[in-house]
Formats: sequence, C-alpha cells, structure tokens
Amino acid sequence: MAYENIQADTNFYRQSFGQKGFRLIIPGSVAVANEEYRVIVPLDDSTVTAVALAGDNLTAAAVPAGFEVYGLFTSVTVTAGRVLAYIA
Repeated sequence: MAYENIQADTNFYRQSFGQKGFRLIIPGSVAVANEEYRVIVPLDDSTVTAVALAGDNLTAAAVPAGFEVYGLFTSVTVTAGRVLAYIA
C-alpha cells in the first residue's frame, strides 16, 4: 500500500492539509501507477468514477462542484468536469 496510515497524528495532519499534494484530473487524464487518493474535490460539476478500498465505488456519479468525497481511492477518473484528488 502506498498510502500512510492516518491513525498516527502526524500522518493525519499531513493528509488533512494536503501536504502530499494533489492531482488535477480532467477527462482523458492518464493515471499515475500505484497512487492512491484520500479526498476528491470537484472544481466544476463533474462526472466521476472512483474505486474505493473499502465501502462503495462511484460509477459515473454526478458530483457537484465543491462537494468533498472522503475515502481511500485506488483509481479516480473523470468524464466531465475537473477534479482535485488529494494524494494519500
């Protein structure tokens, strides 16, 4: 697993402030191998597909601009709009 466990205080704070960075994902973006994401934030109303390590996946879900989706995602693709995906 490439992500850091957020049970340790320092790891939690690093990820909650986005210190590991983010990816701007737009339609046609090429995924970075073995990268995982903690939060998905659409900049525009977007259509998002995301694969989660636990819980449900999103499949062509309409996500409004600014709505934050939390989890641990192994894949995020966008077919409409623009999304920031924060690296886990």
